[in-house]
Amino acid sequence: AEVTKLLYRAKVYIDFGPHPGMDRLPREAALADCIVITNKEGAAFYEKDVPIPNVYKVGEFDVDRVHKVLMESVEKYEEKRRDFDGYRNWIGGQEKVMDTCVQNLID
Repeated sequence: AEVTKLLYRAKVYIDFGPHPGMDRLPREAALADCIVITNKEGAAFYEKDVPIPNVYKVGEFDVDRVHKVLMESVEKYEEKRRDFDGYRNWIGGQEKVMDTCVQNLID
C-alpha cells in the first residue's frame, strides 16, 4: 500500500534491476501514470514482456542519455505519459490472457 501511494505521487519510475520476469512494479508504476524507464536486462530486453517505447529502455548505461530522458519526462510529463497508453492497455488485458491460458490448460 505504501509503494502504491508513492507511485501515485511520482511522475517517473526508474528500474535498472535484473528483471527476472514480467516485473510487477513497472506495471504498477505505469498504472499509476508514471513514465517507466528501464534498462534492457532480463525480461525488460523483450518487447513481449515489457512493451514500452524503446526510448525509455537504456541498453548500456549512459548517464547523459538517462539524464536527457528523465528531464524530458518531467518537463513534458503530460505529453510523455501518453507514450505509455499502449502499455497500460496491454497490462489491462493481461488478466484475460491469463484466464484464456488457464482455460486452455484445463480443456
